[in-house]
Amino acid sequence: MLPVHVFDHVIDQVATALGQVGPEQGGALLGLRGRDVLTAFVHDAHAHVTRVEYSNTSWLLEEITRREGAGPERFKGIVHSHPRGMPYPSRQDHREYGRALEAVPELGRYIAPIVTHDADTPLEQHELLHGGARVSFYSASRTARGVRLEPLRPVVVPLAEALRRAGFAWSPESPRTQVVSGVAGVGVRLPATAEDELTRHLFVTPDFPVVAPLLLEEPGHGGEPPTRQLAWDHRVPALDRLGHALRNAGTSRTRPSTRSSGRAVQPRSEEPGGTDSCPPPPPYEVGVPDRPRNAAPAPHQSSMPEVPEGPLRTVAVEQGGGALCRLATWLGFGRGAAARRGLSARTHGLLSPDLAQAHVLLVGVGSVGSYLADVLVRSGVGALTLVDPDVVEPANVGRALFGVEDIGASKVKATARRLRAVNNRLKVTVRRRQLSARDSLALHRLVTDADLVIAATDDNQAQQLLNHVSYFVGRPAVFVGLYEGAAGGEVVFTTPGSPCWACATGGVREVLGELGHQPRTDYGTGRTHAVPGLLPDIQHTAAAAAKIALALLHDPAADERIAGFLTMPRREGLSMVQFAMEPDHWFFPAVLGQAPGQHAFQSVWLRTGGRPECAVCGLPALRTDPRDYQAERDEAAVTRAQQAAYAKRRRVGSTPP
Repeated sequence: MLPVHVFDHVIDQVATALGQVGPEQGGALLGLRGRDVLTAFVHDAHAHVTRVEYSNTSWLLEEITRREGAGPERFKGIVHSHPRGMPYPSRQDHREYGRALEAVPELGRYIAPIVTHDADTPLEQHELLHGGARVSFYSASRTARGVRLEPLRPVVVPLAEALRRAGFAWSPESPRTQVVSGVAGVGVRLPATAEDELTRHLFVTPDFPVVAPLLLEEPGHGGEPPTRQLAWDHRVPALDRLGHALRNAGTSRTRPSTRSSGRAVQPRSEEPGGTDSCPPPPPYEVGVPDRPRNAAPAPHQSSMPEVPEGPLRTVAVEQGGGALCRLATWLGFGRGAAARRGLSARTHGLLSPDLAQAHVLLVGVGSVGSYLADVLVRSGVGALTLVDPDVVEPANVGRALFGVEDIGASKVKATARRLRAVNNRLKVTVRRRQLSARDSLALHRLVTDADLVIAATDDNQAQQLLNHVSYFVGRPAVFVGLYEGAAGGEVVFTTPGSPCWACATGGVREVLGELGHQPRTDYGTGRTHAVPGLLPDIQHTAAAAAKIALALLHDPAADERIAGFLTMPRREGLSMVQFAMEPDHWFFPAVLGQAPGQHAFQSVWLRTGGRPECAVCGLPALRTDPRDYQAERDEAAVTRAQQAAYAKRRRVGSTPP
């Protein structure tokens, strides 16, 4: 087990700030560059906290940036508290550590202690107890197989306690990280003695009290101050060596104390042959390996409970460069709840905050679907279910939300990962399975659980299924389609009482096919071929679908601005809108040819009508329950099934309910 050296004043501050209040609280840890040494704690006292969430403030980031710029201190990680019974990182914490290491590779090891109030169970080797607070030390590092989470053995550096034992008052503001003769350590200003008015500083390395500190005699002028090596007697008990050495050097404040201050530190024994005799009871009870705690599972086990919100679930502030700011950009370190409110800062009064409770079922996360998912989340939608059976291919990177690092990954998982980076409270469920392969009851549950259904898939059979189920359960739906080469596109929306998608597009599909505008279909799978098309043209249609989707998620009576966008189309029965991204596309010249200023990016809203015999939106007596049969492989089979159901109903004399 690797050690981590922690100065005792850091543990004092962590135990006071986090161990004496309820979870969750937190702050940043600073230390020496290139070493697992913690020299300072910065408490984020005004952070947004709940029992299960700690969100950093922008002040914390600014303070760390200031301290990094002022000296050799470097950001080492975050310490935060957990509820009782969970003295180890959650799965969400584990993911956040991985993102931190990916964002800032030079961080090397991310140190992440967990503070709990579990003071009544045995300590393990990676834990210590102080003032009723249990501090469990963990670190995260990146390996070839991913992020490795492992415990760290704390080695307490008893600087504050040694100074108290020497008769000096301790101030939390006194220590500061500095470099002397190329060596990094902690410097502490000593009060002047009655005999000598010189200002002296004590310079201590993490190997204290095994290694003697340096005494800086006076401030230097244009260089480092003169230094003096203190005489270090290892026959003296470890906590009394500093007082003994200062007294011999003529710099002691008072006579050494022979009584325990009640704050003595029991350091981990790092020196052979130590001669400490009967030290006072230590305030830091350090865990030992032969006293296991059986209550908590190992941090790498999958049975680890989930903490709903992690300590680093924040959004970055835009500040100057440096590793810490890159960490802010990737982790969302420094803004917390304020940044989540920022999702609606520029749409205030345009979009309802109730979108945070909205749930959208999105089928297909390719070039259209991934764009729609991104827009919905940035608009404030709080829950998504993503369905797509495919993996990311190199060709997807040019037209979808994915990056090179996503190639080979599941589309739904890659999309979910990127959406969580926009809103870390997003509830996202992924289904890596072809929609037509799901049984009708499972599909019925998916649609019923959603407030809106969006079909952005190239699978015509999936479109048919979603059309039938969403209309049957009364869920509004949006269907997005692109024509050959993305030269044109369409958006169809359905609501209870409107024509269904199949009826709205039936005649249009036939004409498009005759004119060569309809995308080519693989008749073995029913899916359309991927063809060349410009991303701006694709997103032009997708943007219209996004606005229609947002309008359907709002109450027309309460949200006039966005819901009112569909007032006229609903009243006039204009449930389908056609787009032309190139001049002279399809029927647009005939319809708009006489209007001045026409070129491309044209749109026409079309009035569509349902068919009385339609099993989806036709006469109630002729409609079918999509749970009664599994959809067939092609449209002709679906039509045959609908016709058979119609004939059966007529034979038995079915009447409308």
